[in-house]
Order: sequence, then structure tokens, then C-alpha cells
Amino acid sequence: MTTSLFSIHDMPVRYIADSYLLTEPVNELLEHFRYDAIEVSAMLTICFRTVRVRAAIPLRLSSSACQLSAGTGIGGDDQIETGLPYEVIQDGGRLIADFHDVGVLVMDGRTGWVNGYLIEPETMPVNLIEYLFHLALTELLRHQGVYTVHAAALEKHGRGILIPGTSGRGKTTSFISLLRSGYRYLSDDHPLIRDGGTSVQILPFPARIKATEDTIAFFPELVEAPNLVLLAGSPKRSFQAKDLYPTSVGDDCQLAVVLFPNIVDAPRSHLERLPKHRALELLLPQALLVYDPEVARREFQVLAKLVQQADCYRVHFGRDVLDLPRLITPLLEQHG
Repeated sequence: MTTSLFSIHDMPVRYIADSYLLTEPVNELLEHFRYDAIEVSAMLTICFRTVRVRAAIPLRLSSSACQLSAGTGIGGDDQIETGLPYEVIQDGGRLIADFHDVGVLVMDGRTGWVNGYLIEPETMPVNLIEYLFHLALTELLRHQGVYTVHAAALEKHGRGILIPGTSGRGKTTSFISLLRSGYRYLSDDHPLIRDGGTSVQILPFPARIKATEDTIAFFPELVEAPNLVLLAGSPKRSFQAKDLYPTSVGDDCQLAVVLFPNIVDAPRSHLERLPKHRALELLLPQALLVYDPEVARREFQVLAKLVQQADCYRVHFGRDVLDLPRLITPLLEQHG
């Protein structure tokens, strides 16, 4: 067994795995948060183990266990990424995500511990192992008052922009257009949010940026990037922001603007101001599913507060992709 230590916005996280195949994807995902030593006794802990057959998973359910949901994909954009059949079961304080022939996550957010059992991980794509770990981490973090949404996020001069949306809406294209103009990188897919008291903060969660071939085609530097920088993948290719853009990871910041992208067949992009209630309606489906009623209540309050403090727009995204910063940057400057 190997142990990796991380400090995610002052929350110590310990990851234990019994295989190099399980360790490397997580170390790459959390490279920004890596610590060699953390001198605290209480840590959020995720332990992934390899099993060869389903029957070897030591899962025993009590008579009071009940199914909460079942389907394909956990929520948001996850179905596109994984398409996994799943079942979620509540058993006392444990939340069990059963992915059948892939494995099982046994999560206890109140004690801060997750046990994961993955069936023959050597046959899994790396992004699937990363996805399962991120799912476990998200469940632990939300019990600590830190939440995530399916969105891109950037920071400029201490003010944050959030771009929620599912694949095909222009989220990543908008994100890269702003990134290349000097905005700092917070997250391409899953920024963290936390109630800072006077305002909701956006916290960086940097990882590799994933883009479709359609998105790549808009940006000359991506089209011309060598294969060692822009890695192959399906359905998306990926790269590190630092390899292509003179940018750095942004700081924790107060959210100023929320943009809901919508691709239109028009020469120029334009903005539509959204009422707060409509912005909240659009944002809620981009949060991952929450099964604990009290945690769900607290997360809803944070999302509602986030919308209240920000200026909210739908950006109708035309063919002027490279000029998008000229439309968006004044929004930050005029935010009260």
C-alpha cells in the first residue's frame, strides 16, 4: 500500500492505494495540492483497493439499506464521460455507489472516510480511475462545506468568472478564449466553491484541460500543438495550461460574473442579462447529486448566495471566438 498526502484548501486528504495503476492518475489530478508531510491527526481518507472478481468485494448491507437511485452516469456531464450503470444505496451513515462490474465506493462523509474496490483496474482507462476518485473526494468535501459544480472558472484581478454548462454549450471554448487573453486558470471542469462569510469564494481545482476537436479548431496554438503537449483522447484531447499559455493558477477569489454559454450561428457574440431566479434554475443542474438532506440544504444556500452576489448573463456565443474577452472583461470591471 502506498500513501499520498494532499492539502486541498487547508483540508488534509490522505489517499491510500495498493497499486501503481491506482496511484498515478490521482497524483496527476491533485498535483497542485501535493504535500510530502502533513502534521495533523484528522484527515479525509480515501482508500482504493484492487479486487479480481466482484465476489471479492467485502460489502455487506444491513436490513435497513435502501436504494436511492439507479441509472447510467452519476450526474451532470458524467454520462458522456463514463456511461456507467450505477446504483446508489443508503445504509446507515454510509453512501454506497455500486458500479457493478467496475467496482464499489463505500463513502462515509461524516467520518471522512471512503473505501473503494475496483475490479481489475489494469483494464480501465485512466480517466475512469480519476473519475471515481473525484466522485469520492467530492462526497467528502461537501461534508466540509466545500462544493463543486460542473463549470469552468477563471480569475482576473481578484474577481472570478464561472461558466457552467454541459458539453456542446461552448463552456470550454469560452474558457480557453479568456485563458489565452491573460485570465488565470481556476478550473476547466470542476471548480470548488465555499461560503466565506461575506461572500462565496471560488477556489482553484486545476487539472488537465480537455477539449474536443471542434474546440481545438478555433485556436491556432492548439491546432499547431505537438502531440506531446496536446495528448490524444476520446472524445476529448487534453493539455496543461502552463504548456501553452503564459498563465498561472489563480487565487481564491470572490465570484463576480456567471456566464451561461449558448452557441448561436451568428457573426458576433452578445449578452443577455438574466434574472437571479433564472440563473439559479440554470445553475442547480450543474451541481452533482446530493443524497444527504442536510448537506443538500446547505449546498443550495451556498449556490443561492453565489447567484445573488454575481452578475448573471447568458452569452450567445457566435463565431467571433477569439474576440470574446472584449465582451466579457468589461463585465468584471463594472461589477460593484
